[in-house]
Amino acid sequence: MYQRLIPPLRWHQRVDEGLLEATERDRARIVQAAPVRRLQQKTQVFPLDVQASVRSRLTHSLEVQETGRRIVLAILARMPDPGVPPMTLLSLVEMSCLLHDVGNPPFGHFGEQVIGAWCQQHLPALYPQALGRAMSAAWEPFFTDLCHFDGNAQSLRLVHHLHELDLTLGQLAALCKYPGGAEAQGWRAKRGVYLSEAPVMEEVARRLGLAPGSRHPLVYIMEAADDVSYCIADLEDAVDRRLLSHVELLAALHEAQPDNYMATLITQAEQSCDGFFPAFRFALERDLVALAAQTYLAHHDAILAGRHDEPLLHGQSPAAQALETLRQVARRHVFKRREVESLELEGFAALRGILGTYATLLALPGSEFQAVLEGNGGPSSFLARRLCHRLSARHVRAYHRALAHPDARFADAHDQEWYYRVRLLIDYVSGMTDTYALAEYRLLSAGA
Repeated sequence: MYQRLIPPLRWHQRVDEGLLEATERDRARIVQAAPVRRLQQKTQVFPLDVQASVRSRLTHSLEVQETGRRIVLAILARMPDPGVPPMTLLSLVEMSCLLHDVGNPPFGHFGEQVIGAWCQQHLPALYPQALGRAMSAAWEPFFTDLCHFDGNAQSLRLVHHLHELDLTLGQLAALCKYPGGAEAQGWRAKRGVYLSEAPVMEEVARRLGLAPGSRHPLVYIMEAADDVSYCIADLEDAVDRRLLSHVELLAALHEAQPDNYMATLITQAEQSCDGFFPAFRFALERDLVALAAQTYLAHHDAILAGRHDEPLLHGQSPAAQALETLRQVARRHVFKRREVESLELEGFAALRGILGTYATLLALPGSEFQAVLEGNGGPSSFLARRLCHRLSARHVRAYHRALAHPDARFADAHDQEWYYRVRLLIDYVSGMTDTYALAEYRLLSAGA
């Protein structure tokens, strides 16, 4: 039943691969990819943290990968013949889980907001400087696209256009959490694909037979695994950092969900010789994994047909309610703490400082930027030339590839060039680790 959705096809098709071989090749490329390694120095919850016990994006992604694996195994136990090798399903979900955060910028979700807000504030003034004319109505969709930084959309762009991993079409689709569609309800209202990658995902959907705007079925499993992992981990890290005492945590959990299920989880975890968090996490994850598998199988036909709109852990079951309780407690008692907000402000200053300096490149006319990029700029390009030298060669190649083929969606070649020039800057900044972003900010502001 999954043969159509998981074919051994790539964007650059190979004809000598079987399904298992193609999946294993994907796995090797993903595990060895530099963006996965860089997750070790990117924020999960606590920006700039150097404590090994507190989670980075990499350790979080490894936990999501393991949870995704457990959900698939629970599904396969009740669906013995999916029509493809079980190892293929396991690998696709595990690698989607491992990749799901590679597009996140420095300083976590706060960094997403900073980049988007900076673009919204400054691009309207930079556009006329570079193109010599005001923004037209035809440019509005591209302006909106650039001003909405999304880690999921950046993940797709990173693996396909920037690092050119040439993953199988099924793996690409299983990574796309919010493919976008006509209806503005639930996850369908979220845009997790940039206009730069929209033609790719439209072609992937066509070749896999997915309905327009619908998710690949395995995305639901990756999403559930992420929800399970971060909700528990955020509170554990907060206690580890002493932002929240153990007593305060228990009181907050009891207050938010005063029912027998939560009380039983807490009592059993308190009495366990394994320690509170290992026992609490094991019991809740066990129930959530079972719930995710049960929901997936109950709505299997609708999920395969692209008609299911709810996440797997949505509902009124005690375990789902406990998950929502963890989210509420983290929002109320962790994310608004002075220490967390102070670290976010440090990231805010770094990102805005870097973007503000590199905006020099966005203000140049297209011909002048090309000259500077090629090392032919005149005396007036003193700063621009040095900034171009710091750009990633991989990102510059992606910029040139994007301009090699005229795109009818743009009013003219100048609009197309500037759109991908802004993408070049966003690619560069969002690919930085927390520590690199701080070092770059210190370098650029040393003389200020």
